[in-house]
Amino acid sequence: MLPNTRLKNLYAGPLPPMALTDYESMGKFLNQGAQRCKVSGRNFDLFLDWIIHALSMSLTSDSASRVFLPKTKTGPFVLDDLIPISGLPPAGEKRVKLNECGLIAPVWNNGSLEAALESLYDSGFAALDVERPFGGAYFPELRLAVIDSPSDVDIPNVLRVWSRGSVILPVYPLKELEPMLNTDGETWFIQHEGFEREEPVLEPRMAALYNCGLRRYCGKG
Repeated sequence: MLPNTRLKNLYAGPLPPMALTDYESMGKFLNQGAQRCKVSGRNFDLFLDWIIHALSMSLTSDSASRVFLPKTKTGPFVLDDLIPISGLPPAGEKRVKLNECGLIAPVWNNGSLEAALESLYDSGFAALDVERPFGGAYFPELRLAVIDSPSDVDIPNVLRVWSRGSVILPVYPLKELEPMLNTDGETWFIQHEGFEREEPVLEPRMAALYNCGLRRYCGKG
């Protein structure tokens, strides 16, 4: 946890980072929206679509943040730290066009990122359809791609900034994940092949995004 004075300074800044977003506060916002829709007759999807967009934009915007941290405080990104699905079966693979999705690919190594930028420049900013599959996940309902650090995160990150190219990723539709993965905002609950386990939520924005996606596209809650 950050010291209280540090938290106060972050909240008081011109743009408080959504990484400090409180899961319960987002739940309160959605509950109030649901009540308003009951009264007005409006479609509650309006509220879900807005918060899904806001959370996705926040998470994807943070993909470059680790490269600016002191190197004693940064390291490779692991998919399960975001959402623990590494032991769950994907529904095949899909070539994902990077200009049609949000991308979480946290870069952290200065030299690798600089080399990827130089490579794109030397190619004349050409589109690149990378042939080798990447480690990570694609959530089609959310149009969100995640690439973890055992793969080369720098090239897809740079391509996405200039809306170029495509990558191949394992696909995890929410409707197929929902029977196996749930969260209350503090804990992930995983059930697969008769086994159950729990993992702590390390990124509340992803837990909120996942639950909003289930409500929006799977009719849950």
